[in-house]
Amino acid sequence: MPYILSLIIAALLLIPGIAMAVLPVPGALYMFIVALVFAYIDGFMHLSATDISILAALTFLTMLVDFFAGMIGAKWGGAAWMSIVWGFFGFIVGSAIIPIPIFGSLAGMFIGVLASEWFRTRDVRQAHKAAAGSFLGWLAGTGFKVASAVAFIVLFVILALI
Repeated sequence: MPYILSLIIAALLLIPGIAMAVLPVPGALYMFIVALVFAYIDGFMHLSATDISILAALTFLTMLVDFFAGMIGAKWGGAAWMSIVWGFFGFIVGSAIIPIPIFGSLAGMFIGVLASEWFRTRDVRQAHKAAAGSFLGWLAGTGFKVASAVAFIVLFVILALI
């Protein structure tokens, strides 16, 4: 298969990673695996170890932001660390109970932080502010993940062409 055709196929396989950035699935990891498989099939002729390391660093940063964004937002909203832990558990339980992508996990996180903060402070406004912070943190993290997915595709194509 000609090189340019395999590059186009790999780039097309990366596009679902943009949608995965919004869903609670590891889209960054998927994109990195596609790039790694492309490099392996190509015999690492067009993507060097340095190029793969750059893509790996972007993947790691994206996964780190994905994991911590909601927690940082909740903390910014004034949540205690225990409320953040409850928000994380709510995220997992919400995903299991409400299998609608995004909605269940967000509802669970929001309710977990809200309930924990309300029980801790008995202040509805403070609980609401902390829960809203967790949502805004998730929203900012998702925006970062989408931008990172687009940057990954552009970077992959540039690195594979030079």
